Amino acid sequence: MHAHQGDPDVLAHCAAIVLADDERNRAALMSLAEKLRFGAILAHSPALGQERFDHRLVFFLVHFDFSMERRKALLRELRHAGSVSLCFAPVVLFLRDGTQEDIQGNVELGFDDVINVPQDGRAIATRLAAQIGQEHLYIETRHYLGPDRHRLDRPGQTPRKALEEHAQLTILRTPEAGVHIVRRQVVAKGR
Repeated sequence: MHAHQGDPDVLAHCAAIVLADDERNRAALMSLAEKLRFGAILAHSPALGQERFDHRLVFFLVHFDFSMERRKALLRELRHAGSVSLCFAPVVLFLRDGTQEDIQGNVELGFDDVINVPQDGRAIATRLAAQIGQEHLYIETRHYLGPDRHRLDRPGQTPRKALEEHAQLTILRTPEAGVHIVRRQVVAKGR
């Protein structure tokens, strides 16, 4: 099996772990994950721990009812999980009619993608599949590990300078190999 960039069928080779603050919203997000044809779908639970999944690639799907504090705690926990598969797992937040500021704020918090719902299922599946089979830039500082928070900066906008030395990690996720760190580059402060 070869992962094709942006091919929604690749989700059948992935597990979805669903997070929501109440049972009704969890069930709704699990139903969406079924429609998107994930290979396995689980409700998040502390009992899951870091156990190995039959599927090498794990997505975390987060419902918009998750409070900001719980979002921050989840991202902190996952990005420091000690397992490459979990540290670099795509964490996707679903918002209901989020504004551009809501989206930008959650991207800067460290989500891999923020998707407004309702939206066509095929479009959502294609966006999720874009997390697989292509390189993604992650940033590692003393206080942050996650996707590049500046990826939504507008073209032509003055590039922001690094406030501290950090590492740029280029990762690649594939069903065959799981998560692989392709490159690691240290960037000096002010660059």
